[in-house]
Amino acid sequence: MTDGAGGSVVLDGSSLTPAALVRLARDPRIQVDCDPAALDRVRRGREQIETIVSRYREAFAQYEKTRDEKDRPAMTYGVTTGFGEFRHTPISPDELEALQKNILLSHAVGVGDNTDPDDPANWFPADVIRAVMALRLNAFLKGHSGVRLELVALIARILNAGVISVVPTRGSVGSSGDLCPLAHLFGVLVGAGRFYVVSDSAEMGRRPPTPRSATELSDAIDAAVPQPAYKEGLALTNGTAFSTALLALSVYDAEDLANAADVAAAMSLEAACGRARALDPLVHEARGQAGQIDSAANLRNLLRGSEMFDKSRDVQDAYSLRCAPQVHGASRDTIAYAKMIVHREINAATDNPLFFPGESSWDEQFASNRAGGGIDGGAFSAGNFHGQPVGIAADVLAIGVAELADISERRTQLLLDRNHSRNLPANLVPYRGVNSGYMLAQYCAASLVSENKVLAHPASVDSIPTAANNEDHVAMATFAGRKAGTVLANAQAVLAIELLVAAQALEWRVAMNRPPDSGLTRPDDSWESIASAKARMSEFAEATAPGKRKAIADALGCGTAAAYLAVRSAAEPMVADRSIDGDIQAVRRLVEDGSVLRSAGAALADGLRPIEPLQSAAS
Repeated sequence: MTDGAGGSVVLDGSSLTPAALVRLARDPRIQVDCDPAALDRVRRGREQIETIVSRYREAFAQYEKTRDEKDRPAMTYGVTTGFGEFRHTPISPDELEALQKNILLSHAVGVGDNTDPDDPANWFPADVIRAVMALRLNAFLKGHSGVRLELVALIARILNAGVISVVPTRGSVGSSGDLCPLAHLFGVLVGAGRFYVVSDSAEMGRRPPTPRSATELSDAIDAAVPQPAYKEGLALTNGTAFSTALLALSVYDAEDLANAADVAAAMSLEAACGRARALDPLVHEARGQAGQIDSAANLRNLLRGSEMFDKSRDVQDAYSLRCAPQVHGASRDTIAYAKMIVHREINAATDNPLFFPGESSWDEQFASNRAGGGIDGGAFSAGNFHGQPVGIAADVLAIGVAELADISERRTQLLLDRNHSRNLPANLVPYRGVNSGYMLAQYCAASLVSENKVLAHPASVDSIPTAANNEDHVAMATFAGRKAGTVLANAQAVLAIELLVAAQALEWRVAMNRPPDSGLTRPDDSWESIASAKARMSEFAEATAPGKRKAIADALGCGTAAAYLAVRSAAEPMVADRSIDGDIQAVRRLVEDGSVLRSAGAALADGLRPIEPLQSAAS
């Protein structure tokens, strides 16, 4: 993969990066080009298919005449035979192309959340569809799939035109790849299904327009739509592209989430006047866990220059503060594992059968054992379509991300609970009782982390046989990928809540000069006069007014100061009760689009630490 001119990405089948894939997926202005050397591999691979079909036609005609067993033609799975249970059924040469069209029609059996065909909740999002098309195209460019150059050019043209097929979210078991959603995706090539068009990234997150009929595809791409030829229907529907696309997009976002979790934890540590000793490099180097070391380094950098540490007489912080590097670090390591799998899988050949022109086969030593009719030696019918590596990675990712949310919710609870917050007011609101403050924000976070606990149950340990027990162990990788995405979205909301609460807690600590107590004495203001309480509301509003926030930030660490100001650019302090769902959404957008990370990272000399894959795809 190389960056081309004019905002394009050049695919070559082996060097696509996750970052480039996400860029392609989320910005339809990015165009895709194909490397000339890769196109030559496609041409050579297709020549092998043409040879197989030509020989089959001759042998089939001879066998029809003689019905002699010795003339029975060798069969190539999916090219001259049916699929799955019908893998032993030979196909008449006159029906070989109909076979490839029919797989796109018969396998498109997905369902969504409900029966409304126009409800986008039933469809995969546009960025997933674009990522899948890019992955399928990149796989074809390896030259092992036996497709024509015309099909490669067609997929590139569809991708560049911003065409998004309507694909139901449910129906794949993750082996033989993502058959059902891929059939829906490419059914538009044979006039089945529907599509819509996006032209820029601003349209990606909006409710899509009413889809158009697949018969209008040629108008949308301003070109004729060639029909699938031999092997091509199977190549389009076979492989882990949906599972991998879901995983790749979630891994990319999870890396940002892990660093956002460090930012939120740093703000909560300051608001609780935490103990600095727990972040010492000596502690983390002594354990040697890479993710933990990086998380602790992020926290130290974010908190450099803070005036808030070690003010409490407590000798230890709660685990959600003291063990943040250990918990965040473990999650970072799961992301690193999933990122390794993504690096490999986005450049993998995952359909079946595969073809390796000019290469000899290891199994030729067993040729004398083969039953009558044999197999065509040019086709490698194997199992790269099995989604198990992707499914396990998605499950591990979901667990790691769920833990970022789990510990975040505990820090939110700590800051709101007057029995544990070291002298912060209950629920961080000035006039308590008549106002509930952030009480229900913690309820919301609690509901999300509890949902994540259910969703974190691994899908990849499940299997249910398909294809008359021929496909007797499947991966459930697509479900694992969808679950991981939901867990990630929930975690983004939980962290947004922590950032909101931590910002208000810091204002109490700094602007209202609320010192920490020992954790043993807690002033009771239940019988405070109404006049006194209302006076404190005015005092809090004055102390946290926009003109005072620079002074508040000056008492914080260099990174947390920037994060605090970013939060306040999106949501105002809570002086009295109001609906804060809009506040949560606004801060969540800062988490989702990376704004809070850019703000905090820009204040650091070296930025926040990235998460590297455990090993590169080349190793």
